[in-house]
Amino acid sequence: MKKLVKGSLLLMVVAIMLMALTGCGKNKLVATKSNSSENSLLGAYDEKIEITFKKDKADKIVWTMEFEDESKAKSAAGLYQMASSEIEGLEVKQDGKKVVLNMSVDAYAKTADMKDEDLTRDAFKKELEDEGYTVK
Repeated sequence: MKKLVKGSLLLMVVAIMLMALTGCGKNKLVATKSNSSENSLLGAYDEKIEITFKKDKADKIVWTMEFEDESKAKSAAGLYQMASSEIEGLEVKQDGKKVVLNMSVDAYAKTADMKDEDLTRDAFKKELEDEGYTVK
């Protein structure tokens, strides 16, 4: 009986580890980019875009921007807050120098005028690389 309990426990631990490592069927695309102050009204900032996929279709987008100073982050957050009132599915948070946008895929697709076939991992990867992001 003890062997059965130990075996079941070991199997459960392995299953939990596999789910944690694989994301329970989800996978993620992470893109990063540094923007210099010469190219932006908001100064220099770093971007990180995380796109979570279910099967091969985008499910959720989290876009994090970290600015040189808090006043620039506050300005950016204000701009995105105004946009969020017009875009359902866009949530804006500012914490110090960071601005985080949580966006549903439907909201992104509407603002970017994308179709379902454009919401795949390969399509996002290509689009982000074409825009100068490092994609992993």
